[in-house]
Amino acid sequence: MRLPPMICMLVMLLTIVALVQPAAQQESDSDSLAGNDRFSLGIIVGQPTGLSAKVWLAPNSAVDAALAWNFQTDRFHFHADYLHHFFDAFDVAPDRLPIYAGVGGNLRIRGDNAGGLRSGVRVPLGVSFLSSELPIDAFAELVPGMRIIPSTEFEFWWGLGARYRF
Repeated sequence: MRLPPMICMLVMLLTIVALVQPAAQQESDSDSLAGNDRFSLGIIVGQPTGLSAKVWLAPNSAVDAALAWNFQTDRFHFHADYLHHFFDAFDVAPDRLPIYAGVGGNLRIRGDNAGGLRSGVRVPLGVSFLSSELPIDAFAELVPGMRIIPSTEFEFWWGLGARYRF
């Protein structure tokens, strides 16, 4: 039995969250978010558009992922990135405005399966706004990347989003 691509990507997203959540809960809270604010879920709008999740692993590092639809290429899109945050870039106390950079991968499947599978690497560069009063994480990112499968080609994504911290 063959599962629809959207179901496969949802299973991959939930698996990543399940694997990194225990590690995130074991880390120190010294300079990061409070223990109950380590996981966030929300939306990303742009290329791609869909659901976005983030799990803090340590005070300056996190993993984010998205399960989305890319309207430009008519493909289901899944990506996961390791991010390092630089909290000293801007002082907006009591809120925080870190810039971040990272590396990750993506998987894209055409909805009608006519175009097959595409996969590659991503290098996200962005900024997050972490409110001290509300459990909100807003972000903007530019993401250059390189498609590797089925052929090598430069690609570029962007996104604006917001997530609710749990």
